[in-house]
Amino acid sequence: MNESILLLVAVNVVVLALLALVLIYSRLHWVLRLLLVIMVSGSYWIAYQGWDRAQGWPSSNPVPEKFLLHGAVIEEPDKENGVTGTIHLWLTDLSTHQPAEQPRAHVLPYSKQLHGKAQEALRNMRNGELQLGTLQLEAGNKQATGGYAGENPQIIEFSNLPKQALPEK
Repeated sequence: MNESILLLVAVNVVVLALLALVLIYSRLHWVLRLLLVIMVSGSYWIAYQGWDRAQGWPSSNPVPEKFLLHGAVIEEPDKENGVTGTIHLWLTDLSTHQPAEQPRAHVLPYSKQLHGKAQEALRNMRNGELQLGTLQLEAGNKQATGGYAGENPQIIEFSNLPKQALPEK
């Protein structure tokens, strides 16, 4: 992790040094120099956005069709402070039918229905029951879209993870 941060800083310093050399020693028209500064600044912004997502910020991508819930944080809407409300889910994708990788954080828009279901799932988790989440697709909707399916929010259902049967000896 620290090596990747140092590498990113080193690359940015090299690009900045090359830009400074071009601006100081070249005989480019001032418009081209301005475009160069704008392009390099834009590339820093794009790199920051990509780095931001790589560091574990919650994904706004649709949740997987089947997942193991690890936790949830619910932020209710507050009209006085201008907070629209979000629901953060920390989950592991189980839809690939392969061993689970690392958990991923997802952010969803607030809905009362999902709020109630997430609270119930958290209550069951505190009682020792692992929670399996499934993304329900509506009859007219063949694929899930980011955050919303048309005007209706995604329908997420939580249930207790089935107990694994041990193989016979």
